[in-house]
Amino acid sequence: MKNLYHYFLLCLIACPVWAAGGSGATPYFEIATPFVVNLAEQDSLSFLQVNAQLKVSREDIKPYLSKHIPAIQHTVMMVLSEQTIKDINTVTGKQKLRDATLKEIQALLQAQIGDPGVEEIYFTGFIIQ
Repeated sequence: MKNLYHYFLLCLIACPVWAAGGSGATPYFEIATPFVVNLAEQDSLSFLQVNAQLKVSREDIKPYLSKHIPAIQHTVMMVLSEQTIKDINTVTGKQKLRDATLKEIQALLQAQIGDPGVEEIYFTGFIIQ
């Protein structure tokens, strides 16, 4: 009976911790549709496909992102379509692209909601063809 009491007491103490951790909240917002663009190559036809996720600064930014995904996609597509294979063929080039894309998304959000809202963009898939 004493063990049962301790178990019950432990459950009462731990429940708020479990409840807080089980909310399902994540700092990431997945852009479900991959970006596919023609690269700015003059001599050939080349494509870039990128999958991306955004790390948000606050959970309340996610509904805005969902509602305005076309504007965000447009912004990202414009940045990606300016690239050449030479620009993005190295890790340094990919990092520069990531930084430029993040800057443009943050500028869009700052203009729309007065908050840059996104801390990072992660390319979770990256194919050059």
